[in-house]
Amino acid sequence: MSEIPPFFHSLEHDKPFSTCLTCDRDFQEIDDPYTVTKVFKGPECVFEYATCLPCRRNLAESFSEESRQSMASFFEDNENLNKRSEKLAESSDYEEWTRECATCATPLSDLKDYSVACMGFGDHMVIDPFPMMVCSNCEETIQSKLSKSTRDQWDKFIFDNFEGPPAGSIKIDRVPILV
Repeated sequence: MSEIPPFFHSLEHDKPFSTCLTCDRDFQEIDDPYTVTKVFKGPECVFEYATCLPCRRNLAESFSEESRQSMASFFEDNENLNKRSEKLAESSDYEEWTRECATCATPLSDLKDYSVACMGFGDHMVIDPFPMMVCSNCEETIQSKLSKSTRDQWDKFIFDNFEGPPAGSIKIDRVPILV
């Protein structure tokens, strides 16, 4: 494990994420890991959040069985994801882990839109399979396999957890696969 790098800190608050988006538990006071997810459109981070593992699990469990199986198959059957762990086993450098799409190996330098995630425990980042980057093409491939009820659950997650402009105006046209 290594310290969570500033790249995975909250841009909105200019510091590390400290609490779960959905349950508001403090990451320094819980015995659960958490994930930080950021969605980029071009060079701009347009969406970011952190959730503890139990809340992340609850969100995933709200997805349809068909969608959960599709996502699991996509990742389990992905040869690049397995090779990536072997190739990067000795590295704790988040830039190496996010240099190319975890599922299709497209270099980050060739991408416009993508999502990144890391898994944290306290103020440290857990290595393997996180941190990871997934390109929008791979996200769209999975998105096309998700049921309407799963897409509706994602919309509900956005509506329930993001203030400011009406949640309906937040247009994330793909479910970050790193949920």
